[in-house]
Formats: sequence, structure tokens, C-alpha cells
Amino acid sequence: MCAKRASTKSRALEIVRSHFDRASRARLARVHVEDQAPTGEAITIDGEKLLNFGSCAYLGLNVDSRLKDAAIAAIEQYGPVYSSSTAYTSVDLYADLKDRLEQIFGGSVVVPTTTTLGHLSALPVLVGADDLVLIDQQAHASVHLATQVLRGDGIPVDMVRHSDVAQLADRLDTDADRYERVWYLADGVYSMYGDFAPVKQIAALLGAYDNLHVYYDDAHGIGWRGVHGRGHVLHEMALNDRVVIAASLSKSFGTGGAVLVFSDPVVARDVQWLGATFTFSGPLHPAELGAAVASADIHLSSERDVLAADLDRQMDFVRELLISHKLPVRSLAKTPIWNLRIGPYDNALEFASRLKDEGFYVNLAGFPAVPLREAGIRFTQTLYHSDDHLERFVEAMARHVPELAVRPRGDVDLREARTLH
Repeated sequence: MCAKRASTKSRALEIVRSHFDRASRARLARVHVEDQAPTGEAITIDGEKLLNFGSCAYLGLNVDSRLKDAAIAAIEQYGPVYSSSTAYTSVDLYADLKDRLEQIFGGSVVVPTTTTLGHLSALPVLVGADDLVLIDQQAHASVHLATQVLRGDGIPVDMVRHSDVAQLADRLDTDADRYERVWYLADGVYSMYGDFAPVKQIAALLGAYDNLHVYYDDAHGIGWRGVHGRGHVLHEMALNDRVVIAASLSKSFGTGGAVLVFSDPVVARDVQWLGATFTFSGPLHPAELGAAVASADIHLSSERDVLAADLDRQMDFVRELLISHKLPVRSLAKTPIWNLRIGPYDNALEFASRLKDEGFYVNLAGFPAVPLREAGIRFTQTLYHSDDHLERFVEAMARHVPELAVRPRGDVDLREARTLH
């Protein structure tokens, strides 16, 4: 059995290595952009200006002058790095940011350096030896990574089909009484498919099973959705003591850092004090903290509502374009992330290359982010895009879909796609 598992992992690594090598040679992956002063809507690769449909700066804040000025001011005050573990000392910008984030999210917060490090700190503290962990197959790779630590501690971890509430309910019916707690790990907005987690249905399960706990990575849902941009999950349900939210500040917020949100300040303190990466990893740099404080101020103002309304209108516009051109998107959920299913990796690579030749940069979506024979492209929309940009882009995709997109032959199990995580 061990030899079979090793062979499967070796084969998976070889596939990923081949895919990245080909995407790199096509100048679609692991590429350094040449722009000296990025403006948001475009990037330059090999001297060619490309409209950028691979950015997650949904509200267009990452080059906002207020964030830049705040970052510069923080560097001038504290230097480029305050070189200490936050377990000992940290600059007071941490307190400023925490205060604002608690206003935004309505709970007690901890500020990790990244969401990945946040997961690696939070989950080993939150999940106990007598617990069961169930994880959505399409949960972010960083969440899957953290479950490896749990498995190493002997905690059982099983996957649930993507957003399959019925299967989750079946597992709870079978197993909830056998464990002290059952943890369900999921995304709020899925980063590859762009679909929403069925938060309200999962909230109903929380009401039915007293020992169910849910951990959401809402990295792609915050900023543009919910009051003050608190995200998809907290737009759909109230925070409670059996729900934890993790999110990145490097998407809509346009800065660095991450946030963990808890209803119980004691649990928040325990994660901060006992989570390994909060002690043994470096701090957020002053520039990131300064910019994050400035972005949080924008989110707490009425300006954020204007930005979110603009993006909401734009998402409707893209959705109608995709429908009118009958493009094979995996989800029509109204999020700023869209995934076009092509089929074989060769076709998806050719599709992305043709778009690049026409002046559009997109993210190639291959294994293990999607099933092996279900490659495609992921594209995102931001407030840097005009309606004209979006219309020309969708029309370009529509020209190449008939030749390159292969009709799917049924669902492919994602278990194989997660062998690397």
C-alpha cells in the first residue's frame, strides 16, 4: 500500500513538474512582470502590455496612493523591518490594525503574517485529539496543508465532495456521536472555481449538531462582500462560538497580512499564544501594517460601499456576457472569480497562449488545482477593468472556445488532485 501511495505521489509530482515547465516556457507561469510603476489594469511581459485578468485586487486598492503613503510613513518611522517575534515585542501598528479589523468583522481577531501561517497555527490549537476533521475537496491548498499537521498528530481527516451538504450531513449522522467535535473545513469563496460555500445550509447543520464546528478560509470573499467587507461567510450568517473565519488581506484589501476571527476572545488569545507560527515566524513588516491600517480605514468608510457597488454591477455585466456567449464556466455565482473549463491540459495551455497573443493575461488552471483532465483558465475581474476591457476579453475567449474546449465526460474525483497537499 505504501509503495502504491509513493508511486501515485511520484506520478503526480511529475505531472505538475511538466505542467509548470510548459507554462513557464509559454511565459504564463513563474513570470516576472517588467512594469516599474504598475497601474493595476495591465502588466508587461516580454515587452508586451497585457490586460491583467489574473489579479485578486478586486477593489483596486493595491496601488492606491493612500496605501502607498501609509506604507512609506511606516517605513520612515520603524524601518523596513521590526526584527522580533511578536511573542516578545511588536510595533503599535499591530494594535491599530487589530482595533480596526475587530470593528470590521465584529469579533476578536488575531493577525497572522499570511493565511497559510494562520491555518498552521490555528488548526492544531483548535482541533483536539478526540475530534474528526472533514474537509471540502476544493478547500484552498493552504488548508489542506494544515491538515497534514493534524494527521501527523493522529487526528482523522477525511474529504467531503465539493459543497456536498448532503454527504456532509450523512457523515455527521454516522460519526458525530463518535467524536468530541467534528470540524468542517471549507472556503467562503472558492479561489479556483469562484463559487460560494453553501453557508446557510451549513449553518442549519450547526443548529442540528451541537458538536459541529466550521473553519472557513474566506480569503477571496472579504473586502467586496458584506458590511464593511467582512466577507461572504459573515454576510450569510452571524459569527458564533463554533465558527472561525480566516482571511487574507492581500486580495481586496490590497495589502499584506491575514486575519483570524473568533467570537470568543479567550480562544483568540490561545491561538495567538499557543500557535507555533505566532511565536516562531517573523512579523508583518511595517509597510504592510501601515498600508493595512489605511485600507481598513477605507473599508470602515462609505467609500468601500461605493467600490463594492461598482464591482457588483461589473460582476453582473461579466455574468451576462458569459451567458450570452454560452461559455463553459464552472460556476455562474456572482463573484469576481471565473473558471472556464477547457479539458485537456494541452488545450488549456493553447487557449491561454492565444489569449496572451491577443493582449490578455489569464491564470492557467491545471492539476492539482483542478482535476487532471479538467484543465482550463481562471480569470478575475477588478475595478481596474473597464466595460470595454471586459467585453473585448470575453469576445476573445468566445472565438477560441469552439476549437479548443472539450465537452466534459462527467465529474472527476478530486481525491487524486489533492495527493500533493
